[in-house]
Amino acid sequence: MDTTTAATRLHLIAAGERLFAERGINGVSVREIAAEAGQRNTNAVRYHFGAKEDLVGAIFEHRMAPINARRTGLIESHDLEGRARDPYAVAEAFTLPMAELLREGGAPSWYLRFCVQATYTVSPDAVVMQPAQLGERPHTQGLLVLYRRAMELTAGLPDTIRAQRWHHFCSFVVHALADRELRTSVGRAAHLDNTPADRGPGGGTMPLDLFVADLVDTATALLTAPARSSALRSATAGATPLGRTI
Repeated sequence: MDTTTAATRLHLIAAGERLFAERGINGVSVREIAAEAGQRNTNAVRYHFGAKEDLVGAIFEHRMAPINARRTGLIESHDLEGRARDPYAVAEAFTLPMAELLREGGAPSWYLRFCVQATYTVSPDAVVMQPAQLGERPHTQGLLVLYRRAMELTAGLPDTIRAQRWHHFCSFVVHALADRELRTSVGRAAHLDNTPADRGPGGGTMPLDLFVADLVDTATALLTAPARSSALRSATAGATPLGRTI
């Protein structure tokens, strides 16, 4: 792929990510994305990627490759520290690579809102993949390791609850980060036009490091919470095989 083609693809990916995040996957046409990317050819998306769904896949791959590299690096560091079975290490390795997109002073981020939009309009498995899909592509290898460790940490629970815990864990973190991303975006816009921003509960913005630390704690609790006897009875009465996320 020549330099010009690669640059054009990156411009289309960036424009698509932002517009999809702001308006939804179904609220944006490929022609609008091409125009936003500065392309005179209104069929640029189809030429470089194919259908709109192919651009969505390209956005995920563009973002997930570095996220996976960071995630696998954290997993390796945690293993060297003897934290392979630490539930907080699982939550950190899942959360931190995405949270780092929100660092103050960096470029604006739209990826996390894009993830939520894709979940609701493309596929419910867009963010929380089915276990059988994990590891099929290089950028999901880190997720596969975390999924297996989460299953080990919840081994005392029925399979139906273990699978649902993983889904709750992933969805909660992604949605919380998307909400933070949105609030950060609103804050930037308010700063630019000197209008008040939604500063969140209590009128103040929690520092990002504290927000992420609390998110990791909450996600860990969600994954490892004991099941009540009533939930265990329900799971035993209507158990389904482990392997389905939803």
